[in-house]
Amino acid sequence: MLKIQEYEEKYVKEISIFIIQDLINVNSKDYGMERVKEMAKDFTVEKLKKNFSNREKVFIALLDDKVVGTAGLDKSWYSDDEYWILTVFVNPENHGQGIGTELIRKIEEYARTLHIKKLVIPASITAHRFYYKLGYRYKDSKKELNNESMYIMEKNL
Repeated sequence: MLKIQEYEEKYVKEISIFIIQDLINVNSKDYGMERVKEMAKDFTVEKLKKNFSNREKVFIALLDDKVVGTAGLDKSWYSDDEYWILTVFVNPENHGQGIGTELIRKIEEYARTLHIKKLVIPASITAHRFYYKLGYRYKDSKKELNNESMYIMEKNL
């Protein structure tokens, strides 16, 4: 049974492992292996601990007590009216099971309790269609990659 709950540090090593697997197995198709190796440096156990401790909220998905997904929420650097959804990953073995959708729904539900007006997601080439299906649209109606090869997508709550 799938359960979405608040992040606990005891899961950080498992999260690091499946994020790096996801980058290698999925994102490397769009970004290439060299770029993915650089991206993976941001998802070590140490960096995740630091980043997660500074986020407004981080949720994890547990399937039969095994952590299989994560998503975080943080204040925007640009505006008081928006928050960013960051570090959304699902274990590659569990893609297509609705786990990512449930994590985003939980983030949105939590964001509404804070009266957040807008959520923003830096979406990878791989994931932007997933977010589009969940109601996120390209910032300023421009479907273009930024300087980090990400689509900036947003949703008004």
